[in-house]
Amino acid sequence: MEKYSSLLDNPIWNALETVHQDFSTGNQVIKRYSEGTIPFMGMADPDGKLLTQIAPYFEVNEEVFLKDEVKDIPKEWALVTRLNCLQMIYRPTLPKEVNMEGIVKLSAHDGRELSDLVNLVQPGFFKERTSSLGDYYGIRKDNKLVAVAGERFNLAGFTELSAVCTHPGHTGNSYAQRLLSVLCNKNLAQGKTPFLHVVDTNTRAIKIYEHLNFKTRIDFPLIKLRYLGKD
Repeated sequence: MEKYSSLLDNPIWNALETVHQDFSTGNQVIKRYSEGTIPFMGMADPDGKLLTQIAPYFEVNEEVFLKDEVKDIPKEWALVTRLNCLQMIYRPTLPKEVNMEGIVKLSAHDGRELSDLVNLVQPGFFKERTSSLGDYYGIRKDNKLVAVAGERFNLAGFTELSAVCTHPGHTGNSYAQRLLSVLCNKNLAQGKTPFLHVVDTNTRAIKIYEHLNFKTRIDFPLIKLRYLGKD
C-alpha cells in the first residue's frame, strides 16, 4: 500500500481529478470543489500563479482551504489563516466489532440536522451539499442527532473520514469511536483505506484516533485564502 500512498501527499487534487470529478470546477491544473459542497481546492503543482486561473470560479470575499505549500500568492488573494494539521492513516489489525445501538445511516432527510450539528462543533467546513460527497452515520438520543461522522475526500483506494462531531452535551460516551469504526469497516470491505486530517493541537481527538489504530503519516498544513477580486 505504501507505494500508492503518495496519492495522499496531494489528496484534494487527486480526489477532484478522479472519484470526485463530478463535484469539481476548474481546469487541467487547478480545481475547486463546486459551490455548496466544501471550501477546498487542489493544484497539480503548488504554483501560486495558478490561482489566477481559478479566480473566475470564485465570488469576491469567498474563502477556500488548500494545502500550505503554495508560493507567490497573487495580490487578488489574501491569506486568512494557517492550520497545522496531521494526516493520519488507518492501520488495522483485525476488523472491529461495533455496538450498533442507536447508529443510523443518514439520508437527505437528515441534511439540516446534520449540518446544524457539524457547524455547531466545527463551524465553517460543512455546506448544504457536503453530505453528497460520501456516506454519513449518526447516533440519535431521544430522537435527536447527537453524534455524526462521514466521508469527504474520495480517491482511488482511499477515503478521508471527516465531520467527526459529538454534541457538547453528549461527549464521553465513545460515540465518535463507534461511528469511525463503522466507517472503517465499511471502507475496508470495499478495498479502501481510511485516512483523516486533524489539527495538531486537538490532542483529545488524536488520542482517540490512535486508539482506533490510526497512525500519523505526514504533517498536512492548510492555508485559508480569501478571493479579493480584481482591481
